[in-house]
Amino acid sequence: MNTIVQFGAGNVGRGHIGHIFSKSGYKVIFADIDEQLISLLREKKYYIVRLIGESTREEIVKDFEIYHIDKDREKILEYISQANIVSTAVGPNIYLSLAPIIAEGLALHKAEPVNIMACENFFRSTERLKAEISKYLSPLPEWVGFPNVEIGRIVPPTERGSLTVNVEDYNEFLVEKATFIGPLPDIEGLEFVDDFELFWKRKIYTVNMGHAILGYLGYLKGYTNVSSAIQDSWIREILIGALQEVKALLVKLGLDPVHIDSYLEILLKRFSNRALGDTVYRVARDPIRKLRPEDRLVGPALECEKNGLPFENLAFGIAGALLFDYREDRSAIELQEKIKREGLDSVLRDICSIPLESHLALKIKESYTVLEKIKTR
Repeated sequence: MNTIVQFGAGNVGRGHIGHIFSKSGYKVIFADIDEQLISLLREKKYYIVRLIGESTREEIVKDFEIYHIDKDREKILEYISQANIVSTAVGPNIYLSLAPIIAEGLALHKAEPVNIMACENFFRSTERLKAEISKYLSPLPEWVGFPNVEIGRIVPPTERGSLTVNVEDYNEFLVEKATFIGPLPDIEGLEFVDDFELFWKRKIYTVNMGHAILGYLGYLKGYTNVSSAIQDSWIREILIGALQEVKALLVKLGLDPVHIDSYLEILLKRFSNRALGDTVYRVARDPIRKLRPEDRLVGPALECEKNGLPFENLAFGIAGALLFDYREDRSAIELQEKIKREGLDSVLRDICSIPLESHLALKIKESYTVLEKIKTR
């Protein structure tokens, strides 16, 4: 039986990765540090994936084991040494710390194809993990692949300790074909792509960008849920405007405009899914990371300016992120303190890497002034 070792048994780990691999006949080995969750899953020996779309259905996942990353280290190493795939979904601030245990498990592995996939929500995250693993295992065996991946399934927070994971009834899991080692597995939901960077931008510049605009502008206008924010005519107009700006960019970069239109049409329906209960706080969290020059808002805005394309609506999204002051978000508080201490220009320069003399910087500051006046929180 094929085996996947999945670091992270949270919502994405169980609700997306574990779910699709289990359905394709893989033995799923979860590795986590949440003792309450580990105990529950060991006791019950199953969990439920609730797929929410136009209707709701549930699927049960049973063929898995779960271990504590620290307390069951030897068992995890044993499974890594036999695995076909090792994947992570623990968050961008944590996943590189897994390099030592992955490297140790690979050192025990037979000279047979195994692929490492970092399913973290930022560009070429697997490449960064590969560089970290190489510090502990060098040279890296040629039979180890490190394909970058892009996953797209909205997975809102689930109550801690629940056996049920709520996810949208939609699946997107793209794998970089050129860096995958061995025969391509036939797994429903996985798609192997040649031009990974272009497909990554399609996702991050549309799904993640759109979520960010709904999150930041929805927060400013006092909404709690993403599905409520998108019903606001002013927010929806800016969202659709930003998506059209990104569409023009993606077409210029090589994507088929007909393909983009259908993708965006489906996306708006996904954002409007009330049954998911997705919140503006979740999609807006960690604004400092989301304002980086390669991320969902600044990335497409910079590329639009570089290519002589409109970016006015994207500028509103960036300005909204700069005003996000949710008190329970450490990144938001840090951002507001920097703005108060050093001014808006320092953030545009130091975090966003936006030239202060650019038209984009000017438009963001104009939008910031507009949004300050409508802020309800």
